[in-house]
Amino acid sequence: MQKPYNKNKIGKFIGWGGEHLVFAYGANSVIKFSLHVWLSGQSAVEKLKKDYELGQKYFGQYILPTDILTWKNSRKVVEIQEKIECRFLEKKDLKDHLIKKQFDDIIQRYQKMEQETGLLFDLFGREGLLGLRPNKISNILVTPSNNLILIDFTILELKPLIREIPLWLIVQWAKRRQRRLLERFRNAK
Repeated sequence: MQKPYNKNKIGKFIGWGGEHLVFAYGANSVIKFSLHVWLSGQSAVEKLKKDYELGQKYFGQYILPTDILTWKNSRKVVEIQEKIECRFLEKKDLKDHLIKKQFDDIIQRYQKMEQETGLLFDLFGREGLLGLRPNKISNILVTPSNNLILIDFTILELKPLIREIPLWLIVQWAKRRQRRLLERFRNAK
């Protein structure tokens, strides 16, 4: 079956997060290939779609619009997003009134989602969770106009298949670590 994206538009490698390999896609977009989908196939594709729906429901305008394109009977997927200029949210950014107001709104939405669903949204990402002296949240980005945006929409929940047990263990660790780090950010002066 033909892939739903144009291979000729894939450009240079931009980077990788905890779950994605990201490449330029045409002049104004990026294309993201999921490592989880590569490992787990259809169950990971379904999780990705569900995570995006929850992200849109609870975080609305903060979620970067994403085209989720599937093929091979929904066993393969890519995500295409607008290429945006941005940087990771850092603790020091919370001194800015506009950024702090948006951050507080995101946290209220995060708490509402947790209360209503029992699920946690991955706010910190690989860079934020693995830092020795965490001072940034890598899934909340700041645009040049000081608007906050969420580029990933992963829910920290996984009902693993046998081959996903290592990922499940990482998710459990990430949930505990994110709770601790989030308190530090919320109490930042």
